[in-house]
Amino acid sequence: MFTHIEVITGPTASGKSALATQRAKDDPSVEIVNADAFQLYQGFDIGTAKPSREIREKIPHHLIDILAPSIRYTAAEYSRVARETIRDIVARGKTPIVVGGTGLYIDALFYGLSGIDISEDILEEARERYKEELHEHGFTKMFANLLTIDPSLYKQIEREQNPIRMKRAYEHYYATGIPLGVAREDKPEPFEFAPKFTVIDIPREEIHRRIEERIGQMLAMGWIQEVEGLLRSGVTPDMPAMRAIGYRELADVIAGKTTVADARNTIVIRTRQYAKRQVTWMKRYKKG
Repeated sequence: MFTHIEVITGPTASGKSALATQRAKDDPSVEIVNADAFQLYQGFDIGTAKPSREIREKIPHHLIDILAPSIRYTAAEYSRVARETIRDIVARGKTPIVVGGTGLYIDALFYGLSGIDISEDILEEARERYKEELHEHGFTKMFANLLTIDPSLYKQIEREQNPIRMKRAYEHYYATGIPLGVAREDKPEPFEFAPKFTVIDIPREEIHRRIEERIGQMLAMGWIQEVEGLLRSGVTPDMPAMRAIGYRELADVIAGKTTVADARNTIVIRTRQYAKRQVTWMKRYKKG
């Protein structure tokens, strides 16, 4: 009888998929449940480092290629579907392992939205982003935008009297991707399985080296051609899936707005920044 589910996580390029594949080779009952937000999307293969089709044919993988690029997917939706998937795997007598680096999805899966803990480092980044956008756009426009970001909270705020509540709403959304109003209303049923974390811990210099190497490999594998194909199929830069690091940058290359070299440099920088945020988020997992 399962009481815990192994979760293999760590920063980008740390080797999560390789470790999960090895687990499955050692134990044929293993089935892998994806916890990477962008591997959910169809057609976004190279830049999200999806396991190859050959590996997926040999080892069952779940929650990969389940969304069209235009679909906006929330942590709450992921939690619901991932829980159903894990329950089904266990009911069939198999062994689920959750694999991925989207800490927000992992937390939502096991703890629910209201149980998500925002680290001080991530919250500080959100505060700085809010300050910059408030300075650029002004209070009135920011408040109007809140209707799209957090409609339930928007209705509760009196614009002229509650700038502090608006600030908190934006900071929570920027830190977690979840509207504060939704998180407050969340009353999740406890998940019957607890996580058993395997956090891949690699020195920062090695992660940076791996990121550089991986991005070079992705470009050599035809990443630009993949983006060209997506754009020809009707995918547009404003679609949710295009938020995956590298896709908008390469769309700009295709549009003649930047060079491959400049786009590559930007992708490397953004990926390093993302890896740093992942490391910060995952520190709590090491504490048990």
